[in-house]
Amino acid sequence: MRIDARDRPDPPANSAIGFIQRELDRIRTAIALREAPNPECDTRLRAASQALSWALEPSGFATPYDTIMGIPQVQVPVDCSESPHLAQS
Repeated sequence: MRIDARDRPDPPANSAIGFIQRELDRIRTAIALREAPNPECDTRLRAASQALSWALEPSGFATPYDTIMGIPQVQVPVDCSESPHLAQS
């Protein structure tokens, strides 16, 4: 389960996380309040939102580079401790 940055307590206003969270809030508000669709602007806003979300929660979002380049996110199993076993005869 991914923890959404919006579910966390508010960070101190002058912290880097506080600045990132405020910018994310501004972007989400801009997307939500759009009256006329503007695909180019919406794409840029969503890309910025994704990048800032990644900065707050790197394990929960694709990296900005991977997103821009269209590289699919690899799903890593929760328990990677088991190595592959050869069948025993």
